[in-house]
Amino acid sequence: MSYAVLHIIKANSSLNSIAKHIERTAHPENADLARTHLNRYNLVEYPDGITGLAAAVEHRISNAGITRKISDRQVRCLNLVMTSDNEGMQKIIDSGKLDEWIADNIKWARDTFGGDNVVGAALHMDERTPHLHIAVVPIVTAERKKKAREATAKKRYRTKAANRPRLCADDIMERGKMSRYQDIYAEAMAKYGLERGIRGSEARHIGQHEYYRDCMVKKKGLEEDIGNLSIEKRKLDKEKKSLESKVESLECRTTALDTRKKMLTQVNEEIRQQNNELYSENSRLTEANSSLAAENKSLADTNAGLSEESVRLAEQRKGLAEDTDRLTAEKKAYEAQTDEARKEARNAIRERDEAKAERDAQRKELGSNIANIFTGSKTKRLEAEIVRKDNEIREMKDRAEARERDLHREISNLSDSLRRQKEHEADTVRSYEWKIGNFVKFFPDAVAMLPAIEECQDVGLNDNSIKGLLSMNEYVLKSGTTLYYPFQRREVDASGAKVQIKRDPTDNKFHLHVNGIRIFQWLKDQWQRLTQTVKRGFGIK
Repeated sequence: MSYAVLHIIKANSSLNSIAKHIERTAHPENADLARTHLNRYNLVEYPDGITGLAAAVEHRISNAGITRKISDRQVRCLNLVMTSDNEGMQKIIDSGKLDEWIADNIKWARDTFGGDNVVGAALHMDERTPHLHIAVVPIVTAERKKKAREATAKKRYRTKAANRPRLCADDIMERGKMSRYQDIYAEAMAKYGLERGIRGSEARHIGQHEYYRDCMVKKKGLEEDIGNLSIEKRKLDKEKKSLESKVESLECRTTALDTRKKMLTQVNEEIRQQNNELYSENSRLTEANSSLAAENKSLADTNAGLSEESVRLAEQRKGLAEDTDRLTAEKKAYEAQTDEARKEARNAIRERDEAKAERDAQRKELGSNIANIFTGSKTKRLEAEIVRKDNEIREMKDRAEARERDLHREISNLSDSLRRQKEHEADTVRSYEWKIGNFVKFFPDAVAMLPAIEECQDVGLNDNSIKGLLSMNEYVLKSGTTLYYPFQRREVDASGAKVQIKRDPTDNKFHLHVNGIRIFQWLKDQWQRLTQTVKRGFGIK
């Protein structure tokens, strides 16, 4: 069982010591600064305009209506210290009743000493045992006890009111009252499992000043021990310096060895990283080379197929052109024959008309010449001739009409054949365009690569060299290698030149570059340089 502890301590008249301790404006040596933030201050609010415990005490004294003069040595404040042992206080804290315990202590102080006399309170959690300080101004209204010398005095003073307020700590701290305070305080704290201390116990509270005095005595003894230890320390320091010099030498050697070890480790790590990077780069280049080789083979096959398709289409176009020319010539011949037949038909009609006119004239002549009746053989001969002529004209007309029908039928057949050939040619062209569109769609770089291939062929590079350059790698031409300059129809020396196929951002297509310059610009520069060299050799400016 833990005890309810109540100490009532008289504060000196200046109030500085008790105010500094309670408000922690000065930290005592037994306080743990790491726990000071747990303290609680101003648990009893000061009057308006009052700051600090000392001012609150003076404010209470000046407003209590005290008429008797207060001496400088009178006790102005009582410091009530309320606590228990560590176990009892920790139980209150763990049960979450600390705030209730504080409120009950302040209420007990107000009920016991008067509510207006309780002017300040603070909870200290930074010392060994948590405790509560309550500042009480010792103002009482009971009649003062007269001393023996006052009772025998002859001089009499004017009688004063019996219950007037006065400042008197002795009345509060009377022995009988002190025992009674312990009884009623223990009753108030019983709800927290605390009981009254043993009556007549010789245990006493060690005051703050006594505690500091004991600390000073211990401090002197410790200082003597420190002096003795200092002498021993100097001896040990000498030995330590000797050992430190040896340790320094060893550390220098160890540092040198560690530095060398770190350097070798770093070098090994760099070499390992470089090997890993080279291995990764080699793997990437191998995969890229395989991919490019397969892509180049696919492009080459596709290019060969397109070339064959282009040749086949060209031959088809050539055959269609020849058929068109032949059909056009035949149409012209048929048209000429038709015109000739029409001319023949017109001549036959004209001859028929002339023969009819002549026959009519002859008939008229026969009618007018009755004498010729007897010459009937001649008339019959003429009539027979006319019938024969009519039959010939009719046959020629029929042949001309049949020939014209045949020509129309043959022209219609030729037109149908020409239309079918044009449709077939259009289907072939659409198929070719569809293939070209898919090729461009799925192999965009292959189309963009065609200008570079044409440039390689124009300057005289062989197929194997072109295939190697299509891998996008840079190659150095061997000594004695020449490139053909088509604009001058001359060979230009390209020994040691670096050739590579690269994409040109100006048209987003691939072109052949020599020493980082487009091939034809490089050939032009080389040719101009060669020309200037030759001119200078002949003294021509």
